[in-house]
Order: sequence, then C-alpha cells, then structure tokens
Amino acid sequence: MINSNTSYSQVKVIGYCSSSRDELLGKLRQAGPGSLKDLPGEYTLVFTNEHSEQDDCLIVTSPVGAMHYFYCCHKDKLFHGNEVQRIYKEAGIEWEWNWSALGDLCQLENLTDNKTLHTKIHRIPPGAVLQYQNKELNISSHQYVDFIQPDFADPEGAVDAFNREVAKWSGDTPTLSLSGGFDSRVILSSMLKQGIKPLLITIGNSDSSDVQTAKQISREFGLEHRLVRLTTDDFFTNARSISQITNGTKTAWHWHTYLYPLKADIKDRSSFFVGTLGEFARCYYFDKGSIGRVANSFPGFALHKFWDLKLHRHPTFEKDELEQLNPKFKGQLSEQGISNRVNRLSTISKGKFLPALTRYYFEQRVPNFYANGIRMYQASSNWRSPFHSREWINKIWNLSDNWKLGSNWHRYAISRNAPKLLEFPEENGFDSRRMLSKAPPLYWTPFMRRTPYVSYDLSSDWYRQSEIQDYISSNRNMIGDLVDPDLVVKVLREHQNGVDRTRSLAFLLTLIYWQQVRTTNHA
Repeated sequence: MINSNTSYSQVKVIGYCSSSRDELLGKLRQAGPGSLKDLPGEYTLVFTNEHSEQDDCLIVTSPVGAMHYFYCCHKDKLFHGNEVQRIYKEAGIEWEWNWSALGDLCQLENLTDNKTLHTKIHRIPPGAVLQYQNKELNISSHQYVDFIQPDFADPEGAVDAFNREVAKWSGDTPTLSLSGGFDSRVILSSMLKQGIKPLLITIGNSDSSDVQTAKQISREFGLEHRLVRLTTDDFFTNARSISQITNGTKTAWHWHTYLYPLKADIKDRSSFFVGTLGEFARCYYFDKGSIGRVANSFPGFALHKFWDLKLHRHPTFEKDELEQLNPKFKGQLSEQGISNRVNRLSTISKGKFLPALTRYYFEQRVPNFYANGIRMYQASSNWRSPFHSREWINKIWNLSDNWKLGSNWHRYAISRNAPKLLEFPEENGFDSRRMLSKAPPLYWTPFMRRTPYVSYDLSSDWYRQSEIQDYISSNRNMIGDLVDPDLVVKVLREHQNGVDRTRSLAFLLTLIYWQQVRTTNHA
C-alpha cells in the first residue's frame, strides 16, 4: 500500500507540468500522491528526501505516460532513472535480452506493455504511483481510457479545449514543426485564431511535399519559415546519443526526430510545438471508411486478422534468413512467434475494432514509440503537444468513428479556427489544390488519392552510401550474438543492388549502436 504520510523534501520534474516544485511538494503533503497523476502537462515526478539515508522515493507518472522512466529491484534496493544502461550498471546485474521485447521492436518498431530490452528492468506505467520505502516496492496504475466518463459528442468543445491548451503553453515566441499533414496544421490553425505567430520549421529538401506546402503557408500568413536539411554527417555525429536516450528502442529509420530540432537551433525559451498524439482523433491504424465500421461488429475476428496481416506485411527478415538469427530471437519471428504476438496484440486491443485500435495506439504506441520521439525532442527543445490535454482527450474519445475516419475532426477544427488553411494541399488528398473540409466518399482508395507525395525521408538512399554501408559492415560482429555477420553482408549487398532493405538495415544499425552504448557504459 502507498504510504501517504511520508515526507519528501525534493522533487525532480521530467517533462513539463503546470505546478512549480514547491506547489508539487505542497500538494503531495496536503492531498497525497493520487492528486499528482492528472495535472496539466506531460511529466514524471520523482520525490526523494535528501535527509534520509534510505533510498526511499516516490515516483508519479502522468496518464499518457510519454515521459519514460524505468526501475529495477535488486538485492533490496531500487534502481531507477530514464536510461536503462545506467540502471543495470548501477545495479551490478548482467545484460539479459528480453527476447519478446526485441521481437516487438523488430516487428512493430515499438515495445509493448512496460517492457525494456532487459528482462529485469521495467518501464513505470502511465498514470502510476510507485513508492519504494523500507525495502518494499508498491506500485499502482490505471488505464486512463477506462475512467473517461461517457458524454455526448462535442466536436466544438474539443476544439475549444485544444485552443486553450495551445494558449497555455505558447509563451512569447513559439516554434511549430509544420508538415503538410493534419496534426501540425490543426495546431497552426489554433495559433492563428488566437493571434499567435510561430516560427515554422520543416524537415526535408526543397522538393519534398511537406516543404512545398509549408512554404506556401508561411508566405500566405507572413510567418518565418526555417528549412532543415539532414545529412549522413548529422546521423553519425549524434547516433550514439540517440541510442542512449532511447535505450535502443527507436529504430534508426526514425532518428530524424532528434536531429531536426537540434539542427534548427530552437531558442532556449521557445516552446516547440509538435503534433504528438494527434492520431488519437483519427483512425490511425485502419482509416478505411465503412470497412472499419463493419469490422466493429466482428471485433475478435477483425482484430486477429488485422494484426496477422500487419505482422506479415513487411518482415524485417525473410523466412530463409531466420536460421541466421540467434535461436531465441528466431523464435520470436517464426510463425509460432508471430502467432503468439498476434494473440497478445489482439488481447491488449480492447473493445470494438476501431476503438480497440485507438486504445492500442494510446496505451501502447504512444508510451513506447512516441515517448521515444518526445525524449528526442526534449534533448534540444522545450517540446509541447496540445493533443496531450486531458480535456481534449476526453472529448475526442466520446466522438463517433465518423468524426475520426478521414481526419474529419481535424478538418472541422481547421475550418473553425482558420478556414484559409484549407486552401493548401493535403497529403494524398483528392484535390491537389486544397484540403477538403470533409473527407469524400471512398477517400481511402488509391484512385481518390490524387495528390502526389514526395517524402522527406532519404533513408533508402542513405543506406546505399558507402559511409553507412561500410560502417554496418565493419561493425557487424558487434551483433554476432543476435545476427549472423554473413546475413548482415547479404542484406547490405541486396540493398546496394536495388532491393529495398531499409527496414532491415535500420534495425541492424539500431542494434549496433545499442551494443556500443551498453557495453561502453557497462565496462
């Protein structure tokens, strides 16, 4: 049981919170740890007592759980922090691969539940209170969605809640990561409505769709726009830092999240707005109109089929390559391993088909995959995401699927806040000149997606360059306990010859850098 009577004198705030440190300590003393789980902001709070010789502590995480924090109990001591390799070094334990977690990373690009890549180190869950006192560990948590009260659909109220959140964190000189997509355009619409003029930054080359759209928008509204181009030098310079702060669980395919705000050189006091969690208002995993609504009637079958197709669609390693993997790793990627993962994912995706996938996104993808992205943002900026507003989350959860399919709530928010923003192209949109205020019928089919999209992602070309090819080849023995070095050479050669093995090479690079980080820090 959590002891509410313990007095703590210090608190460390990881992330951002509306309350000062003194206010947090006062609230803890007056109302107990439960009062700290749902404050405005996104945070992990670590309470300690500087006058105690014990390693007693109290740790509180906010409901979305986007600020990673880990713990390990070993020999009647609690070891905790936000870097896994430091925890196992301080605890004096050997490295033990969590094979299920490694399989998740390979197939899903994110971990699930509260796993790390080490079997004995765990992530503190979202909405949790963990207390370690007198050599006893107590932890309680709940899944936020289960406590959202049913209410009438209020899309306008969701816009109002969102606008209040934008105003709360904007400050005097906000920066916005602007792409051609929906999430960042909703944030910009809110800022424009409220007279806030952000600095816009966009990643990509001048011919990418995101950059073209962002340039048009910046010119129309007289906003400063900064283009950030990434190079392989940026990649190599920062790769080990990225691996360390993401604990080896963000594949190299997505390391631009760290690089571009760093290279944009955002001002120290500027709030850096990103669209994290915006997909909560969209059917992120299955945005296919009426097919999703039909699948709601057969959730068990539909979820199982969805996960089975997803895990088989883009394999990191081909079937004939599995024999060249560590047997325990191979077991995770074999047909039996995939079947086990399908069953587990179907179980943790709760409810009807579309709401179940939204819950998976909120309860698994966000606190694992996107939380890593947030950690990367935080390394060089004061990141903020208005989509983390609990009031907004509550209202969005109570909207029908019709508001989420085709990004219809996003379209509504833009048209209500700053309708002129609809006059710019939409990614994969039907009308190449503008964004529609409502998704057209069959919007998800190929013949309705008439706007060509040129990606900012240059990973496929990067992995054909000699610098990365040589680096992977020369370091392939570092991961010899997981992947046969001959298989690494095969994948490199295939990619060089035109077969797209970007996913495989990104995963191998991730493993190489993680092995470097954990062995160096554990020397």
